Amino acid sequence: MSRVLVIDDSPMLLELTVRALTAAGYEASGAPDLATLNQKLTEGPFALILMDVNMPEMFGDDVVEYLRTQKGVTSKLVLYSDISEQELEAKVKNSGADGYILKSGGLEGVLGGVMGMIGAPALNIPAAV
Repeated sequence: MSRVLVIDDSPMLLELTVRALTAAGYEASGAPDLATLNQKLTEGPFALILMDVNMPEMFGDDVVEYLRTQKGVTSKLVLYSDISEQELEAKVKNSGADGYILKSGGLEGVLGGVMGMIGAPALNIPAAV
């Protein structure tokens, strides 16, 4: 399964990230807030959920705990931010997230990070007849 959910309150960054993941072959979608996140979770499991750390209504590291304990999510939960790498590492450790990706790495960093955590996207190649 190569489904990825991106949670970010920046409409531009959310769209660019979802487009880059989709172009790379992942089935990607986005959520700008908690209400949309909850709705997306009803659409089936994701291999990875990429969460912006600093959002107006929540912090990504708090959402990790919520998803694990309240929602029983088993997806890889990855924090995504432009805070210092040291601070991000601490948030991963304290929240129980599966890892992090630095926003400073750009879209290439996101693609590399996602691929490193869940592998290359499954190719939908029709079987030969």
